[in-house]
Amino acid sequence: MIRSWLVELMERGLREHKLEDLSSYVEDTREVKWIIEYALEREAWIPVIAESELALYRYRDPDSVAAKAVALMRHGFGGHTLHLEEHERERPR
Repeated sequence: MIRSWLVELMERGLREHKLEDLSSYVEDTREVKWIIEYALEREAWIPVIAESELALYRYRDPDSVAAKAVALMRHGFGGHTLHLEEHERERPR
């Protein structure tokens, strides 16, 4: 059996958060955008990195379960901000 650290992060994240309570907004640290701008200035070919930046915007679809999963994993491995759905934020604790 092959184990994956990302799968383990997902498991840990799902134990701490309900997927339906999470926003699909994936935090953008602007590091990738900076790399793309640098590459464009030098006419460097970096299609995979550019595609990863575009994926962040695609993941901002509010109904995307995949985006919620990506946000949860990024929170686990990079400490990126994890956003809650609007209805969850307004709920009294």
